[in-house]
Amino acid sequence: MTNHTDDSSALLKPRKFPLGTSLVILNQSKVERAPERSEMLVMTISLILTSAPSKTSQNNNIVIIMVDRNVKPDECLLKHIFTATQPKSISVILQGWDKCVFKAEFPKNPQNDYTTCVVRLDSEDEKPRNFAMIATMQRIAATIIPDLVPKTYQVGKAANAQGRMFHFSVVKLVEGDLLEDAWQLMSAGEQNSVVADLVEALQKLHSVRLSDNMAQEVLRKMLREDGEELRPFLETPGVFGGPHTGVLNSGHGLLYSIMEKRKLKKSSFCTMDPVNDSQDVRIQSTFEDMGSMVINNSNISKWAGESVLCHNDLTPRNLILESRPSADGKSNYKLAGIIDWELAGFYPPSYELGLQDTYFCADRHVSFYLLLKEHMKNIVPRSSSQIALVQANALIYESQQRKLSNGTNVSSHIQKRVMENSKLTRDNDPYVGWTRSSQDGPPPDYSSAAFQKLEDDLVGEMLARRKLKAELNSTAQSQ
Repeated sequence: MTNHTDDSSALLKPRKFPLGTSLVILNQSKVERAPERSEMLVMTISLILTSAPSKTSQNNNIVIIMVDRNVKPDECLLKHIFTATQPKSISVILQGWDKCVFKAEFPKNPQNDYTTCVVRLDSEDEKPRNFAMIATMQRIAATIIPDLVPKTYQVGKAANAQGRMFHFSVVKLVEGDLLEDAWQLMSAGEQNSVVADLVEALQKLHSVRLSDNMAQEVLRKMLREDGEELRPFLETPGVFGGPHTGVLNSGHGLLYSIMEKRKLKKSSFCTMDPVNDSQDVRIQSTFEDMGSMVINNSNISKWAGESVLCHNDLTPRNLILESRPSADGKSNYKLAGIIDWELAGFYPPSYELGLQDTYFCADRHVSFYLLLKEHMKNIVPRSSSQIALVQANALIYESQQRKLSNGTNVSSHIQKRVMENSKLTRDNDPYVGWTRSSQDGPPPDYSSAAFQKLEDDLVGEMLARRKLKAELNSTAQSQ
């Protein structure tokens, strides 16, 4: 039996539930925004729990509590962040239990650097996001491609009315349309032009090394502004990395970081071990047909010296387009901004190239992926060390996805379905990644509604299979 309550203070009240009761907590505001999907989530949770008998009790009660614990930019937070002038209005863009992104608008004031900005809040309870490091990478990038990188006005810490601490960043608002929303409205010529501009910008970023005077100057400035985590980038020769991996002292550190981020809690999909007594590394998939590879230490040791400034998250939701009316009255799109620099840092360029192959579950525009990879492969050096890194990334990631798709992970099933529908296969050239035969015509791109339907259909199929399995188990137990 499933019980529901919408008491937002339910977690604060002492309550007793029968032994064996399963307690499920849902975010109330997300349920209100997407009730149909939330209902499917409740059905999925209920089915999973009821099909797995409790070890402590035969009671299969499920209590679902909806609470509203979303982070909000309260008056206390706003006063901490904006000490001179308070915003006249705010509008929330993204909200969760541990983070919030909102737009703040201010009255016109010559003393202000801006009238509109975007603020991101992240709870200090969560894993630190290294705000100073993210802001530093963004500022270095802004020096190279100022027209495409939003200016960072401020980073720091602030407390809300309850005393909960948050890291925050304040950046310039880039007006325009997300490429994710505009891609299917663009002509083939516009699509090619936007991707060409993006790769040209990327090539400029790849010209920057951590040891460059400009990069070191930005690091010193940010260190003075309370960015202590940046000190190793200034004081330790030969390091590389960024916010999502931390500071890396060696190529081996990058490999282990890749493995650590792909690691699954309860199952193994890949092993990584030294070869005999050497510093060479063997990566072995647990799937026999995927095989293994050995990366020589001579290649691994080159990665630090080959590292350049990378964005590492070039997905359609992080690219902003400016729309200008053309002579025929239609919109003419041009690249206007690159946002979300959380994964940026100094890495071998083939690391960024390989990451593009991992974004399928978040990217419904297959043609964008294919076009971007076609351009990107030409700006990454084809040294043995760079090729080895692309191949290692692919073996680790694809082994993980195979393991996940053998289970109930929705994202991996979405990726698998998109690849099947798009008739994508791995190219023999590791820099190309996934490719499609020209005989199959243009790849299918998904509208937002079509992509949502694909996800819902997959969840429905998984629910049906689980329900059938539960019924068969129940029948077997009753006989």
